[in-house]
Amino acid sequence: MYDVYGAYSGVPGALLRLREADIVSVAGLTVASLGQEYCRIGAVHSMKRQEARVSGIVDVPDISPEQAVLHTNGVTPIKQADTQNAPGCYIVGVEVRADHSWIATCTCDRQDSACVHAAALLYQWISHPATFQSTTIPSAAHLSSAKDSDAVRAPHSQEDPPMPSTVQDSQAESVGQNPQKGRDITPAVSMQRSAVHFNASTSRITGHAGTIAEMLASLSLSELRGIAREYDITTVGLNKLQLVEAITNMLQQAEVVRRIAATLEKSQRQLLAALTLAGGTMSDEDLRGLCERFSLGSPGQLQTMLLALSSKAFILRSSLNASLQQRMGLSGASLDLHWQVPLEVRRALHVAVPVTTFAVESSGNGNKDALNVQWAEQYTLLADLLLIARALDGYLVEREERRDSRRGPIYRVPSPAPGTANRVGISSPIPRKDGDPGASDGSMLIPAPGDMPEPSLLESLQAATMNRYSLGFLRFAVRLLRMAEIVYPGDTSTPCLRVLPNAAQLLLGPGRADVLRELFSHWLKQTSYAELLDLNDEGVRLCCRCTPSGQPALRAGELEAENSEARQTLTALIAQAPRDRWINFPSFARFIYRLNPYFLQRRQRHFSSPHWWMEQEEGRPLRPAQLPEWLRAEGHYLARLIQGPLHWWGIADIVLAPDDRLLAFRLAPTAGVLLNGIPETNSLRTTVSTINGALTENSSGGGIHLAPTITVSEESKLLLPSIPENWEVIELIERFTEICGVQAGQLCYRLSAASLSAALSRGQSPAPLLELLRNAGAPAYGESTAIKQWLAQLESRIANYGRIRLYSDATLLEVADSAVLRELAAVTSINDAIVRPAHPTLMIIKKQGAEGLIDELKRRGQAPLTHDEAG
Repeated sequence: MYDVYGAYSGVPGALLRLREADIVSVAGLTVASLGQEYCRIGAVHSMKRQEARVSGIVDVPDISPEQAVLHTNGVTPIKQADTQNAPGCYIVGVEVRADHSWIATCTCDRQDSACVHAAALLYQWISHPATFQSTTIPSAAHLSSAKDSDAVRAPHSQEDPPMPSTVQDSQAESVGQNPQKGRDITPAVSMQRSAVHFNASTSRITGHAGTIAEMLASLSLSELRGIAREYDITTVGLNKLQLVEAITNMLQQAEVVRRIAATLEKSQRQLLAALTLAGGTMSDEDLRGLCERFSLGSPGQLQTMLLALSSKAFILRSSLNASLQQRMGLSGASLDLHWQVPLEVRRALHVAVPVTTFAVESSGNGNKDALNVQWAEQYTLLADLLLIARALDGYLVEREERRDSRRGPIYRVPSPAPGTANRVGISSPIPRKDGDPGASDGSMLIPAPGDMPEPSLLESLQAATMNRYSLGFLRFAVRLLRMAEIVYPGDTSTPCLRVLPNAAQLLLGPGRADVLRELFSHWLKQTSYAELLDLNDEGVRLCCRCTPSGQPALRAGELEAENSEARQTLTALIAQAPRDRWINFPSFARFIYRLNPYFLQRRQRHFSSPHWWMEQEEGRPLRPAQLPEWLRAEGHYLARLIQGPLHWWGIADIVLAPDDRLLAFRLAPTAGVLLNGIPETNSLRTTVSTINGALTENSSGGGIHLAPTITVSEESKLLLPSIPENWEVIELIERFTEICGVQAGQLCYRLSAASLSAALSRGQSPAPLLELLRNAGAPAYGESTAIKQWLAQLESRIANYGRIRLYSDATLLEVADSAVLRELAAVTSINDAIVRPAHPTLMIIKKQGAEGLIDELKRRGQAPLTHDEAG
């Protein structure tokens, strides 16, 4: 059996299995984000490796606080020491262990292993392992001392979108036309486990199988001279190195590349466009399949087209053994050589995804109302995350839920019965039943991943939010909140979930645009197979082979890597779709199938006996090479991705049939911000929301001003909807009140003496809050008696702030000494009755609870002496 990691047999398994999620889990999102930024800007150099230990030098640049906020979700004070941000040169060595932890030695002042320099070095290893020299690593003592000193015919359906007629003509439809395309922008969203890199800044797919100079250097001198003649380069007197440099300079000029591409024949342009959209890297076998599915020609014609394209350096041969592709195990990984479209060519030829337009007006059998059109809203997800986070605050969890779940399903966890979810949300291995097909071959159902929220938590969230969200959205939101560490396990004696104190400011404050981009970037790279497991809702089961001991026979991170690559590949293709056009989803799905029918199981097709597969309810494995069966699994996966996460992020507007089938989608304005790095402008869609029907015209700008809906519950708590438009109101209320989670699907706040006193002590003026409550209780917005009462209570407390408090008709309890009081507190409920101690032995107690306390003392044989002055 071929091992996709065979070329890296000399590298220890701990380094091979290292993932970005492991870095985030150990170092935290804040430290990992800053370390990834150092890696991205090239601050790591002089890398070396010896066994499982890597070392290098990290040159920390001078990053301003504003830049630091951008890369740490706005939480710069958390987990980040100021000394690590100090510009300078740091020597760091990291030894990675088999349990995904590491031991780091660094010349910074950080005492633990989770410093940004160690994170930057590990990100450098994941991104560019070939840059690490295998040699002797400095010891810990040495480090310590260093511290000091056009169209493709579609045979399947007439609705299938055509390929671009020319590569150059497709530029007019491309969403990747960026005014900054001349700049060398480093990818903001790197796909460390894929054959392609999706660049969120310029909407392009960038290869990772070597530079153009490396690929040209592998050609013979005669081949280089032939390419040079295509670009009118004089070859007389030039040696091989000079030819490589001259050709590379020409390919880096986009206008020259487009001019040469215009001379290609139609079939050659189609093949180049298809190969680019498929990721830019493909083996001969995959190219023959691609050519057959798009009806580009016979195998002989394919070879002719390849020769024509390679003579212009539009595609080149590249060795996998000299790249990260062998380690990734993507398409063509079982071959030594593969075809690749150089990065410079892909940047110059902005190939757009061909689509079939969907007419909403003429669909639905002439009844447009029969279609469910759902518009994507830009910051609604962040507001929903805030509401869910507040609902999770204080949720009791078992201590085992804190256990490290980075290892996924590749370990046994105790559970009461097979197939039932345990307390950490990981199902135990589910064996086949005796009558179930496949029971005799030792296969089993794949258990749930470790980041799957437990059912009781989801039920609690649905009750708190008044069933406002679907279970799928709640699972997505909880995983996102945990990944970003906005919700985290508390360190108190009673294990419960806690929320960052500045969660509202992060998610709805002025920096929410940066937070949205940062959260999307981390979600895009998240390693989990939760989306694969969600196919159970579509009647598709994930199965795998199991060991004699009943454990899944899967490599660590195998499913996570497949799902992460599929998610990023599909997102990269969607980013290249045209704007402001409804795209027919069935046609788009068939186009994805013809590009790569194995995008969910890239590695498995290389094995004679796959490790895992997808099957129907009756137990028959689905065959991805057959379009009807592909649509039952991969087609559902694509639909769920678009109408689920991409719609929730505000990227795609969707059109659903009455039975909730996805019919069409369209890129929303937010797609340009998240997928293409286009700066946010005021041209984004304005969402008009009605809150209690209170809409008034803004006399100054002619826009819509929304009066916030503030209600008071029976417990005299303020309730406020969690929507982006309410941020200023939320900020104002949270200055003076205590946060009380969620009630009736709204944010809940309570006025207390401590919160009001703390706000007034900080110099906060209550005038804006008083004015807000007066307006909320005005007849224009529905006169509210409860708000008026709450306002009167607030005004009374403010008026009495700083004055002596006089108690009248109070009940006093006096004890002989403090020892008696401690004894009473241990055996009675006296602590619940005390209002305020006036003296160490004199207490003011609740009048309504005095009789109950006296009766309790009498039952214990401690009859108190009572004085009734009123009598």
